[in-house]
Amino acid sequence: MIVEARNDTVNLLGALTKNHWQTIKAAANLLLKRNPAGIIINCSGITECTEEGAETFADAQAYIQKHGARIVLCDIPEHVMEVLRRVPGVRSQLPVACTMAQARASLGLPSAYEASEAPAEKIVLLPVWEGMNAPYAAQHALHMTKDQRAVLHIVYILLVPQKLALTTPMPEQEERAHQTLTELEEMARRARVKVEKRVERCRDLARGIVTVAEQERASQLVLGITPGDMAAANGLLTTVLQKAPCEVLVVRAPAAVGQTV
Repeated sequence: MIVEARNDTVNLLGALTKNHWQTIKAAANLLLKRNPAGIIINCSGITECTEEGAETFADAQAYIQKHGARIVLCDIPEHVMEVLRRVPGVRSQLPVACTMAQARASLGLPSAYEASEAPAEKIVLLPVWEGMNAPYAAQHALHMTKDQRAVLHIVYILLVPQKLALTTPMPEQEERAHQTLTELEEMARRARVKVEKRVERCRDLARGIVTVAEQERASQLVLGITPGDMAAANGLLTTVLQKAPCEVLVVRAPAAVGQTV
């Protein structure tokens, strides 16, 4: 199941064989912050639905009723509706519209998402941090950015230990951060790619990356994974793939490549 958050709509794509409400809720809450008038969950891309997957809608119904959330589902395929009819009480109380147009009308939304509210330029986000192979990930980010005529935003995630205040000076780490950003900026300039760079201080790597993606309103995120601690990498992947508000491209450096930032 792919959960795609775009403008004021959450699109569900693929097989719904398990309860995916927690992932969908994270995307929905993010869009509701940007679109308080309401959002739509578009179900037209669901290719398969099991009774376990239908529990997604039961949890959605409970959440909407409890919080009074302005969420409407639309375009639920007939084969999905057949499964929902077997789940007691779900279909009768879900806020469902037959089409996207009807969903927008029920929420009082414009017939199409206002282009002026979207970013003027596509943004490809490259988060980097100490210990990863930043140049390798940057090569892929540069190709993607150039192909789409987008802007590359490079953000160095500087992890601050819990025992320190978030604004505590960390001269050595800050120096390495700025050196890395300078090197990657030069790569971008050689590739003739428009680039912006900055440092983001945070406590947790995965949450920091998701927060930056939200702040930058990224269209795509290039997530570089370096072979090594795969348990940590899997935890990072799980959080970012579930919560990032944009498309995510995972780039794993070959095991033989050992260069790190």
